Amino acid sequence: MPYNNATICLNGHIVSKYDACSQKYCSKCGAQTISFCAVCDSPIHGLFDFPGSSIRGYRPLSLPYYCYECGTPYPWTKKILDNAVELVSLDEELDDSSKELIKSAIPELITETPFTPVAVAKYQKGIASAGQVLKNSLYQLLTDVLSEAVKKALFP
Repeated sequence: MPYNNATICLNGHIVSKYDACSQKYCSKCGAQTISFCAVCDSPIHGLFDFPGSSIRGYRPLSLPYYCYECGTPYPWTKKILDNAVELVSLDEELDDSSKELIKSAIPELITETPFTPVAVAKYQKGIASAGQVLKNSLYQLLTDVLSEAVKKALFP
């Protein structure tokens, strides 16, 4: 297999880009680590091994958000989505239709798909009447997982 098997904690900290099950727990947050999808048992992709190369220099690994085999969100992705929905639910300044617009948009903001521009529009419409606390909290929660294009559209 051309990919190494990564080890990532349930909170999304990359523990190893090369070795499956390299640690049982994360040294940053203490959460349990995984190296395989909990649904289909496919290995979580680490760094790509270039054929014929034995060099393991520093190369960044982008945190995966969904399993490449079954499409299930990884636990850290699910936590982000669940926390964003909970934050929206807590805002008393938003009416129910605005809350639903934002909640339905959030999953489509994490990955770039043909639905992303619609999700950006929904999010912007829904968030317009939100309180500053919600806006700031969602920014902090989502800023690391959004693509650069989505960040520019939502947080100019």
